[in-house]
Amino acid sequence: MSLKAKLIEAINEYLPKNISIRIEFEGPYLVIYTDDLSLITGETGVIPKLAKSLRKKIIIRPLPNIRLDKEKATEVIKQLIPKEAGLIEDMILFNEVTGEVHLYAHETAHIIGRGESTLWELTHKLGWKVVLHKMPPVESNIIKSIDLYCNAKQNEIHKFNLETGMRINRETLTEIGGIRVIALGGALEVGRSCFLVQSENSTIMLDAGLKPGTKNFKEEFPAFWLVDNLIDKLDAIIISHAHFDHCAALPYLFKYGYRGPVYLTPPTKYLMSLVIFDYLKILEREGRTLPYSYNDVYTMLQHVITIDYGEVVDIAPDVKLTFHNAGHILGSSIVHLHYGEGYHNLVYTGDFKFEKTLLLEKAYNLFKRCETLIMESTYGGSKDVMPSRIEGINSLISIVKSTLERGGTVLIPVLAVGRAQEILVILQEAIESHQTPKVPIFVDGLINETTSVHIAFPEYLSQEIRTKIFREKNPLLSEYFEPVKDVSDRIEVVESGPSIIISPSGMLTGGPIIEYLKLLGGDEKNSLIFTSYQVEGTPGRRLKEGEREIIIGEEKIKINLQVYSAEGFSGHSDRNQLLNYVKSLQAKPKRIILVHGERSKIEELKRGIAENKILPPRNILTPAIGEAIRIR
Repeated sequence: MSLKAKLIEAINEYLPKNISIRIEFEGPYLVIYTDDLSLITGETGVIPKLAKSLRKKIIIRPLPNIRLDKEKATEVIKQLIPKEAGLIEDMILFNEVTGEVHLYAHETAHIIGRGESTLWELTHKLGWKVVLHKMPPVESNIIKSIDLYCNAKQNEIHKFNLETGMRINRETLTEIGGIRVIALGGALEVGRSCFLVQSENSTIMLDAGLKPGTKNFKEEFPAFWLVDNLIDKLDAIIISHAHFDHCAALPYLFKYGYRGPVYLTPPTKYLMSLVIFDYLKILEREGRTLPYSYNDVYTMLQHVITIDYGEVVDIAPDVKLTFHNAGHILGSSIVHLHYGEGYHNLVYTGDFKFEKTLLLEKAYNLFKRCETLIMESTYGGSKDVMPSRIEGINSLISIVKSTLERGGTVLIPVLAVGRAQEILVILQEAIESHQTPKVPIFVDGLINETTSVHIAFPEYLSQEIRTKIFREKNPLLSEYFEPVKDVSDRIEVVESGPSIIISPSGMLTGGPIIEYLKLLGGDEKNSLIFTSYQVEGTPGRRLKEGEREIIIGEEKIKINLQVYSAEGFSGHSDRNQLLNYVKSLQAKPKRIILVHGERSKIEELKRGIAENKILPPRNILTPAIGEAIRIR
């Protein structure tokens, strides 16, 4: 009996006999289409029991025969949803293939209603499954444009999901057998993170990033060429988070024919797109050859499957995937891969922070099983102990205050995702509490868009920030924040007098920050404050280490302004947090693979783990690019 036939037999035991159903494998989900609206609204309580019995993630959707036509459905939606919800009427998106209607609103709670009463009524009157999306008060262009594009491609996406579903649920000819990890990037280095996990039945790629600060293809891209027929072998790609060095090589794989799934969290889908589009625009402005096209990025978006934290899904015949909060940036994930029926458990941290921050809860560590841990080592050196968050905040505020009081301008290069938002919250609170002079905070580049994505996904933020967003004044929106809307405005910003300017890129490898550095770098009254890690070889690293002349492209920029580092804001775990993370794991790993760190940092962290008697040295592995490690 086929797997589908077995599932139908099991489903018939749980569902009423007098209803119509159609069953499909769509991506990692088992989808049941039905004419019984009570199953869609969850009134019966049957579906959770069925999902537990089948050990499958189940989605219920309506059959076409019970759906109201789109025009009438639109009228009902506008009538039933109160004005307080802030429904965006040009974003009522019907997916005729899946039977879902996607509604975008500023206050989705008003659509749900007390006890989900409004949502229940909508579903029963429409016959469509209602999917809600929270939109920030300031419109997010990236969310709107991507969702409109994906809705227009609903037929192609559905076809892809069906093909992926069949591939995931295919019969296998062999047992799992051995499992190995191959390092293609991010090994004994920071940048271009990329790792393959291979068994007899599947090949999974963990991250596909580029290395900032280099223009040599073989150093910038992961070593894809080391694996014969890589594109054909891949079952899935998993992106842990939306930073450049973990995701920006992904469209390159689509350029050369990859058409399989990409798994990531919902915020990562939008933040990754922003990062990649911005990268292409910078290359165009610099007159450099694009490694892939905008069309490759759009093709990639048709193959993205979003998974929430804690959701367990099949991604290959022998692999289940679960994402957990990594505490690094919005939507960042620690990846848990479960092979077979308890055969092997692999945890890949990506970049993670094992400490609660202003924006995010600390990284998850409560795994029931973890035989292999692949862990970042960015701050693994023996001296890489950061000051506390409070010390970091006080240091930042002190530098800002002294700079403004002497009539200077503060320039803060940041990663547009994560660090920027935390620094913005700190600065606006410092102004409101009179710790610094009241000056405009100019926000340039991707930061405005990435902030709007943060507001759209408050459930991924810390409890304190969520509470402020829902019950108090939103700390990500402030009268002191002034978005720089056009390139031509930058000279006016610089000439406006003492101010704070926050702009990408955080490592001075490109972006608006370079223009500001040209305009402000010659005046010693001004200050430049680093708040994030500076990768070896980047202009930011050279400036931090004392150079006072940096070369961007073919242009030399002389630096006379004051250069500071405000430590304590990193989204990475410092040495103590890395050691504490391994110690705190409920399931002690049999081996640890150290990655994403300079060679010296990785070697020092290995010694630290061994000296703390967490694992013996032979079980702590430090692969180089191209090296394969058998883990089972």
